[in-house]
Amino acid sequence: MKKILFVLSMLAFVVCALPQARGDDVSVDFFYNNLSGGNWIDVEGYGYGWQPDVAVSDPNWRPYSDGYWAYTDYGWTWISYEDFGWATYHYGRWANLADNGWVWIPGSDLDWGPAWVSWRTGGDYIGWAPLPPRGADVVYEGQPIGASVDVEYDIGPQYYNFCDIRFIGEPVLRDRLYPPAQNVTYITNTVNVTNISVQNNVVYNYGPNYNVVNQYSSRPIQRLTIERQTAADLSAAAKSGTLTKVQGNKLMVGAPPKLTKAPTSVAPPAVKAKVAQPKIEHGWKGVSNRAEVEQKIKAENPKNIPPPTRAAARTAGSPPAVGASPPAAPGGREPVSPGPRGKPGRVPPGATAVPAGISPSPFERGKPKPGATAAPAGISPSPFERGKPKPGARPGATTSPAGAPAATAPPASRPSPPPREHGQPPPRRNVVAENLSVSDSALRRRQARVRMSVVARNSDRNRQFASQ
Repeated sequence: MKKILFVLSMLAFVVCALPQARGDDVSVDFFYNNLSGGNWIDVEGYGYGWQPDVAVSDPNWRPYSDGYWAYTDYGWTWISYEDFGWATYHYGRWANLADNGWVWIPGSDLDWGPAWVSWRTGGDYIGWAPLPPRGADVVYEGQPIGASVDVEYDIGPQYYNFCDIRFIGEPVLRDRLYPPAQNVTYITNTVNVTNISVQNNVVYNYGPNYNVVNQYSSRPIQRLTIERQTAADLSAAAKSGTLTKVQGNKLMVGAPPKLTKAPTSVAPPAVKAKVAQPKIEHGWKGVSNRAEVEQKIKAENPKNIPPPTRAAARTAGSPPAVGASPPAAPGGREPVSPGPRGKPGRVPPGATAVPAGISPSPFERGKPKPGATAAPAGISPSPFERGKPKPGARPGATTSPAGAPAATAPPASRPSPPPREHGQPPPRRNVVAENLSVSDSALRRRQARVRMSVVARNSDRNRQFASQ
């Protein structure tokens, strides 16, 4: 009996000693084994960096582009549709290497944040750029990050994602982003409003004024409440994509609020390449008037934000889409449910319609609008309406284009068959009866021909007898 108890106690000790990532005291090497869809590289001066495969295969890919913005009790929060988004948009920083492309570098910036971006807004534009690392031994820890971040960390125009302020509340932003080649124009028409702070070990990302931005957004910007969960097994949660997920009007966060720095002796299990003396692109490539733009950025006042030129989409103080604070009004729309990771999200039923003059997002095109009416005369229907019968039209009926000759009426001798009820199958043909009818008719014709032949022969015989 003692031997059995001894064996059981040893098994319990072994199980407890197994390496299992938990919510407390997690170091950076947790990323080494739990990020998928990319490769680790050793970047001199910055430590190990991780590059997603999409950054190599798609030259137009950019961080913070495949997802959407929600506003939480921690401020502006990026909701990603990418497998790796739970890590790369909430910890660490992004660097654009001239010869390698975008690389995520955990470095020493190990606090979980709703998003690590620089914000710009003004006029009809709003933009955000991933914060770059300052070096392997330089951290932001505990320091506020304000409107001078573009100057302090040399963030150039090409780092930014810009879109029309009307689209900032949409559930899929990647196809609403302007081409980066135009970013100098948007930089000169906006000011930096970055406002990241740390209070009681919680990172807050404020930036653009939510009430103002929501007023000009074509959709109410989604409101979520962050609810932290302690994952029993972080590795399993990371692989299943549940470290950061939207549930109802809550953003469930299982990722630890802070990681510890990995020992220098610990390395990723596989390192694809080593980059010596990396050339960091700061976003100024192709900018011919760099000195002028830099001077404009240095002179900016975040209190003097150029107002939008369009009318507001809703009145100031409108309730948010889903309640965090202030609470949502009854009937507020359900939050967007992200689709399969890396895929577009599902726009929930009841989401607000896009105002007139704004094209629908790419994932709404082709969907009928509730209560939509036919296009007025002279307006071409959308490609997804062409070929669809108008309400009340007979199945199979076609509409003549304006100016086309009127259709010719059918001859009076060929009346149209009575219309059948909608949903009823056409009357089945009685093939047997039709065949019998055809057979009887042919038989009668043959009998008539025989009678005529007999009469003719009898008439000939009568003439012959008469001549004799």
